[in-house]
Amino acid sequence: MDKTFKRSLLGMAVVVAAMSTSANAAIELHGQAVQLYGQAAASYQVWEPAGKGDTNAGVEVESRIGFKGVVEFEDFAPNFVWQIESGNANNRDSGTDPWNKYHGILGGRDTYVGLDFESIGTLTFGRRTNVVYDYVDWPHTNPGLGNVFDWNNAIGASYEDRADNMLRWDSANYGGFNYKASLSGMGTTTDAAVIAVSASYTGENFSVHGGHYTQGEYETTADDVTSKAGNVDYSLVGGSVWFGKATFTAAYKMMNNDLEGKVDSQDAISVTGQYWLSDKWLAKVGYAESFESDKATADNSSTAITGRILYALPSWVMYADVRNYEMLNDKENAGSGTRFMIGTEYYF
Repeated sequence: MDKTFKRSLLGMAVVVAAMSTSANAAIELHGQAVQLYGQAAASYQVWEPAGKGDTNAGVEVESRIGFKGVVEFEDFAPNFVWQIESGNANNRDSGTDPWNKYHGILGGRDTYVGLDFESIGTLTFGRRTNVVYDYVDWPHTNPGLGNVFDWNNAIGASYEDRADNMLRWDSANYGGFNYKASLSGMGTTTDAAVIAVSASYTGENFSVHGGHYTQGEYETTADDVTSKAGNVDYSLVGGSVWFGKATFTAAYKMMNNDLEGKVDSQDAISVTGQYWLSDKWLAKVGYAESFESDKATADNSSTAITGRILYALPSWVMYADVRNYEMLNDKENAGSGTRFMIGTEYYF
């Protein structure tokens, strides 16, 4: 399996379904203070490589479970907030693959504690996504655009998405406007600090957002060899607009690597469109492209073209996807090919 499925398929279909019922509301074990939630999700996938290699088929399990709470005190403010969420329960042998090492682990996904200052904002610390990546992940990598728009780049840059040691601030909503900031990456040295800021505004039928991520240069040592790392950044601007049954999204991502010996820049775009054919059937298409990098000596662009048909009931969806990728303008690349998949997800 490729890394497309490290993200939840939670999409607008689930949001709309949730609005029509409380069936997928978190289960209260002790009022709002202790709640149980999760998803039962899996997909059957057939991968057909564009170049060398055999067609293969398998199952990707994304079922997981979590606990969360908001604790209000009679004689103390702010409120205490907390969450513990497992990684995907697929029992995969992670080996040395960093994409899989949190699978099946309680606390593998967003797990944190914090304080909620009502009408002001929430301060949390623990394991979370950085505040710019939130928008990269949703809505701009669904369905299946992450191979190109999320973790892909041809400039040798490494960016955090979900990370340990995260300190994060999420403001309250001020008439449709909110802002966020996060600080992370300092588990080994504060020189490696990752700073991210973002903001969004939502109007009657549109939402716009943007943010900037940066990490300074730092030194890392392995096998008694010291080398430089970091010195990367990216910016994101994007938004959504909806007209009745139709929703469109677009984003532009600008990535830079200023590390000595790797200096290069690359931009990427993501565009999606979806339409509710009825109150239960949804059709969605997506396109993403990372353009040729500034210092490329040969075309190193990548593209993703995806499509989905989805059937939604309260708290439950079933879908079929077709996803085509051409990575680094090379049909022989291991990531180039077409994925066919059917899947289902139930949320509680």
